Amino acid sequence: MIVVGAGFGGLGAVARLLERGGGALEVTLIAPGRRATYLAGTLDVTLNGTDPGRFSVEVGLEGVRCLDATVDLVLDGGVMIGGQRIAGDAVIAAPGLALGEIPDWPRAAAAWDPAGAARARAALPELGGGRVLVAACSLPYRCPPAPFALAIGLAERGRLAGRETHVVVATPEPLPLAGVGGEAPELVLDACAAAGVTVESGFAADPDASEDGVLRSSDGRELAYDAAFLVPPHVRPSCLSQLPGDGPVVPVGDRGAVSAHASPLYVVGAAAATGLPRAGGVARALARAAADGVLETLGIAPAPPPEPIEASCFMLHPGGAVSRLRVSFSGDDRRVQIDGPSPDLAVARQDAHRRFLDEAAGRRSGAAA
Repeated sequence: MIVVGAGFGGLGAVARLLERGGGALEVTLIAPGRRATYLAGTLDVTLNGTDPGRFSVEVGLEGVRCLDATVDLVLDGGVMIGGQRIAGDAVIAAPGLALGEIPDWPRAAAAWDPAGAARARAALPELGGGRVLVAACSLPYRCPPAPFALAIGLAERGRLAGRETHVVVATPEPLPLAGVGGEAPELVLDACAAAGVTVESGFAADPDASEDGVLRSSDGRELAYDAAFLVPPHVRPSCLSQLPGDGPVVPVGDRGAVSAHASPLYVVGAAAATGLPRAGGVARALARAAADGVLETLGIAPAPPPEPIEASCFMLHPGGAVSRLRVSFSGDDRRVQIDGPSPDLAVARQDAHRRFLDEAAGRRSGAAA
């Protein structure tokens, strides 16, 4: 049994396989560097200069063989690594989405992971003064509230430093967090207004028609900037290039199954076309459902009904307050609950980070949010 990726999806799949497999499966987890990274740390690195190493840990799961490797291709009945085929009775692929390229502009930096954020911060040391742009270049992208939280944090940083800063955040969605629904768009718009951040909705960035200092959209709008932090286009990882579908995500069926394969093959998490938000809790729930499907297909354990999907993510507000968006999906029923904003929820945000790293390292402290 092969699991690709050590994010929320990969770790969730492994946990479920071990929990219900009864020792009947040999599980191999493949992750570059044998490391798991908490991607939400991108905000902390960009805003506070936090060491990106604080958001990464070596995987240490008992009873799991962990390979330090990058998968070249996910295939029917296994994977290819460095020209060598590694066979598996089933594969659950949770590699996430890859980050595409944007032009190399001196006043813009593109990143959407902690290590990339550290490079961006070094490249734009004065980010926070003048006219600052935060833009998601395409849909989908992981962690839907994060660009808005980043814009609010940059506006707050400029204010505290006494710099005159005008921050603009651009999203391709018709409203911020339209895909989440409920009161989430109103929450984001209110938080941005309170921070003095301008929101440009329905802005489909066209990097090829843009230039350093001006980002243009496909409908001809222009956003001038002195410094920009761009969320790069999210593209399909090369290891999934042979799977169906032309866009960044892979069409999947029940429990994330990829059709027309002789052996069980599942894609879960950000790279799966599910119509659900690209959030850690969603990836975890879908990975657990995929693991149940594998166990049933291999005749090890019957699959129970899919569990309700629950996910939470955090939104930053001026003055150090934090709100939490809790989303649940059960069949066609979608519910959004908002906690806060409150300074106390900053502790809950830190706890989510700690729980993820503890789980990846084999220090069981509870399920990650």
